[in-house]
Amino acid sequence: MKRSIVLGLTIFLSFSLFSQNSTSLKPDYLSYGFLDGQTIVKFNLLGAAVRNYSFYAERILSKRVSVLLSYNVMPKGGVPYIGQFTDDESAKSIRLGTFSFTPEVRFYLASGYGGGFYIAPYYRYERFTLYQLSTTFTDDNDDERTIDVDGSLNTHSGGILLGCQWLVGSKKNIVLDWSILGVHGGKSSGDFTGITDETISPEDQQTLKQDIEDGLEDIPMIKSEVSVDEHSANIKIDGPWAFIRGSFSVGYRF
Repeated sequence: MKRSIVLGLTIFLSFSLFSQNSTSLKPDYLSYGFLDGQTIVKFNLLGAAVRNYSFYAERILSKRVSVLLSYNVMPKGGVPYIGQFTDDESAKSIRLGTFSFTPEVRFYLASGYGGGFYIAPYYRYERFTLYQLSTTFTDDNDDERTIDVDGSLNTHSGGILLGCQWLVGSKKNIVLDWSILGVHGGKSSGDFTGITDETISPEDQQTLKQDIEDGLEDIPMIKSEVSVDEHSANIKIDGPWAFIRGSFSVGYRF
C-alpha cells in the first residue's frame, strides 16, 4: 500500500511538472548544439582515480525534469586502498571487478533545463565479481592447503540522490555535475565456489565448513548456506544491501 501511494505521488508530480513547463520558453542556449541541445553525455572524474569508470547520458525533457542512464565498470584488479584497512596478505590478493547500470529521474529545483540543484530517485543494479578469496584446510599429510574461492554478488537497490549541475562556457555546452550524496538500499545475493585437486578429509570438511560459517557471522543480517565436500567449498549468501554514491563529472551538451 505504501509503495502504491509513493508511486502515485511520483507520477502525479511528474505530470504536474510537465504540464507547468509545457508552455515555458526555452532559453536561447538550448539552440546551441549538434542536435537539439537537450542531450548531455558525461564522465566521472573521481571514479577514474580508483579504476572505476562511469559514463552518463542525460536527456532534458522539460524545464524541471530530465532522465539519465549511467553505466559503470571496474575492470578486474586489486581492491582499491585495501592496504589502508588491513595487513592481511590474503586480503591483499583479492581481485575485484564490478558492473552496474542506474536509471534515474532528475527534478531540477532551481534554474532548470539541466542546470541547478536537483533531487533524483533512482534504481541501481550492481554486480560485484570477486576472485581469490582464500580459505585454508589441512590435508591428510598435515600440510596446510589453500582454496581460492571465486564468485559474484548481485544487488538490486532503490535510492535518492542530491546534487547540483552547472552549464558553463559562452554557449553553456560544457557541463559540470556534482552528485553530492546518494543513498540506496535493497537486497543482495551471492554464490561463491572454490575447487581443489587435493582431497579434503571428512574431519577437515567439517572444520573448514565451521571456519567459513564463523567468518560469515561477522557480516550482519545476512543468511548463508555453506557446503563442503572432498574437493570443493560452496558459499551462498542472501540479505539486505545498502550503499552510498557520489561523483564529480564533466560532460558536453549537444
